Amino acid sequence: MRFAQHIRDSKPNVYVTFNGDMFDWPFLERRFKENGMNMYDEIAVKLDGSKELYTSRFAPHIDAHKWVDRDSYLPHGSRNLKAVTKAKLGYNPIEIDPEEMVKFAAQRPQEMANYSVSDAVATYYLYMQYVHPFIFSLCNIISMHPEDVSRKGTGTLCESLLMVSH
Repeated sequence: MRFAQHIRDSKPNVYVTFNGDMFDWPFLERRFKENGMNMYDEIAVKLDGSKELYTSRFAPHIDAHKWVDRDSYLPHGSRNLKAVTKAKLGYNPIEIDPEEMVKFAAQRPQEMANYSVSDAVATYYLYMQYVHPFIFSLCNIISMHPEDVSRKGTGTLCESLLMVSH
């Protein structure tokens, strides 16, 4: 309930995640359900009709992982948040072996909190440095919603750009 209230109070202009369509939003949606709440009723975010993408009634959801996959020019094995942070931002984020996470959450919660903050900071700087300028610059040129610009393929974006030119 506090999380939902925080979202309502802060009124975000953009939701930014890294692989949020596949991890963050489904996790949050399950937590809302487990607590007898409906995520859409509480924060106006839901799975769209395709059952693949989470959208919001009030703010675009930009999944930075989509930009990484399409526009980062990183090799396929280097597209997780840690590798992207190292390659694009030039620093090493905190890493914890996935096998240790449950144990750390119970025995070393401060380390898990630091890890989570490290991921949030990496996502924020990746978004601010690369994703936001790219996505919203294209939105100024072609008439597409930021969610569409962030998720469409290169061919669709090029075609839309060419249509603007004529």
